[in-house]
Amino acid sequence: MDTQHSLCLERLHDSVRFIPDEAEQRVIRQFVEALLFERLVDYKIRPRTAVGSGASDAEPIYGSQVDFPVGDLRFQCLATFSSYDRVRIAQGSVVRMVEGKPTPFRMAELLRAMEVPLAGKQRLLEELAQTIELHRWNRVHLDHHLHSRRTHGFQELESAIVEGHQYHPSFKTRTGFSLADHQSYGSETGNTFQLHFAAVNRELLRSALPGSEADFWKRELGDGTCEGLAGRLKELGGDFERFALVPIHPWQAKDLRERGFGEVLDSGDLIPLGAAGDFYHASQSLRTLVNATHPEKANIKLPLDIVCTSSRRNLEPHFVCTAPLLSKWIVSLVEEDRFLQDGNRLQLLSEYAAVSYEPEEDEDTAGLLGVIFRESIVGRLAEGETAIPFTALTLVESDGRAFIADWIKNYSAERWAERLIEVVVIPIWHMLVHHGIAFEAHAQNLILVHENGWPKRVVLRDFHEDTEFVPEFLGRPETEPDLTSVDPFFETIPLDDGYRMELVESLRQLYVDTVYVFNLADVSFLLERFHDFTETEFWKLVRAKLDAYAASEVTEASRIASLEADKPRIIVESLLTKTIHRGGTLDYYEHEVRNTLSREAP
Repeated sequence: MDTQHSLCLERLHDSVRFIPDEAEQRVIRQFVEALLFERLVDYKIRPRTAVGSGASDAEPIYGSQVDFPVGDLRFQCLATFSSYDRVRIAQGSVVRMVEGKPTPFRMAELLRAMEVPLAGKQRLLEELAQTIELHRWNRVHLDHHLHSRRTHGFQELESAIVEGHQYHPSFKTRTGFSLADHQSYGSETGNTFQLHFAAVNRELLRSALPGSEADFWKRELGDGTCEGLAGRLKELGGDFERFALVPIHPWQAKDLRERGFGEVLDSGDLIPLGAAGDFYHASQSLRTLVNATHPEKANIKLPLDIVCTSSRRNLEPHFVCTAPLLSKWIVSLVEEDRFLQDGNRLQLLSEYAAVSYEPEEDEDTAGLLGVIFRESIVGRLAEGETAIPFTALTLVESDGRAFIADWIKNYSAERWAERLIEVVVIPIWHMLVHHGIAFEAHAQNLILVHENGWPKRVVLRDFHEDTEFVPEFLGRPETEPDLTSVDPFFETIPLDDGYRMELVESLRQLYVDTVYVFNLADVSFLLERFHDFTETEFWKLVRAKLDAYAASEVTEASRIASLEADKPRIIVESLLTKTIHRGGTLDYYEHEVRNTLSREAP
């Protein structure tokens, strides 16, 4: 973290006398929610009292007082326990109890008390410190939270949704970014910039481009940009017989030598060509860029050598050039599926082209150069339709009402929720039980298409890394793509290390985590909090829609039953635990929760 611009860690450590501001309170709240949800501390629950923690200000929905220790310290908060055992804490209600009196505290105090190895504690403190700093900066310098975003278009919303992850406490961590980088390249500021390009020796690249390479780049960049890049390369002594183009994020392009590319720069195997072409701005996912000059053109996914919400944002080399093959397979299944074509129930944004830098003897830089081209939702809507990022559904606007408040007023909470479940849950569930394919369908990877607030269909995007299937459970196993034809790597790895899983249970876990636990559970809580439509009612609707799907016999009952999706208790991912232990991409930390959709008492 850049010390010149980052929140001074000493201030977090030592200025305990200061009352935490809204930014730090939010980080504390989400950190404690995760501590309790993942059972990392013991806690006791009792009914809320008139004199309890934050009792005078907190909404009535937070009806429980929770007491919990962290090391030798004692804390208290107001909370409610939501679907799938999610813990919801009233903002500002977490206090430290000192001699029986509620006392404000700093995030660093809580972390110091945790029994975590010192190195992990320091790293976690740095992540949370940057989250506090960037969240605070956004609130001071941007006005998204001061004005309603309900009339924003899709591209504008991608920047205006500044809230970040609603569960992960490191929801603004961008380790490697300075504050100046955040201002230049963060999604929240909406700043636009050009891509940089490099000419790279073809022997160091793997490509999956549609049609001829020259025609592809002319289509994507335009004749003028292609000619300009070719001219620069010629001036530098190269040509496109030996070299191929690779776009680079301008932040990544600044320090190629420091990132380990010194040898290929010196050998002439990598030639920087500078900035060119259209202007882009970051989407919510930061490394995916949307075209500001021509919004209907491709979204560009580029690697960033940073850690964001505790995950490194490079592009795993073996999961880049498989993206077009995977997209083609899934798109064809959807197009040939009568159920999914009925009413245009599911739409996919295809990842149709990719380039990956894969040097044989330099694993340190593998994954730091590459690109995936994904279709834009702009231009793929019918007249009268509007698209919004799914994350918008849980926003609370400057007027204190939910982003979706007017829709609920127009259609009623029950009718609207029932329709949302029908157009979002059922298509993704169908892909799982009928086709045997699970997606990481969390809110950031979904788009909702609506007409005047009435849900019409769900759009899936960004599925090149976390699409999973069990070969024997595929609905049409003869269509399984030959991944080894793209990359022999897939011949060498065991099940569970790529797209192919060993157990159907793994598919259920991915589905439940991303569709229910860390996604629709936020929607159901918002509907109860703001619109008096209880979570119990919401999940009864989900149960009813799933039962109606089963009764339709679109999919064999035995396939649905094999997922055991209505067990009383289920395994979910422990995101904070993974962060604390610095888990890698394939590391999985888990805990058990009650299954809200179970037919039995847990």
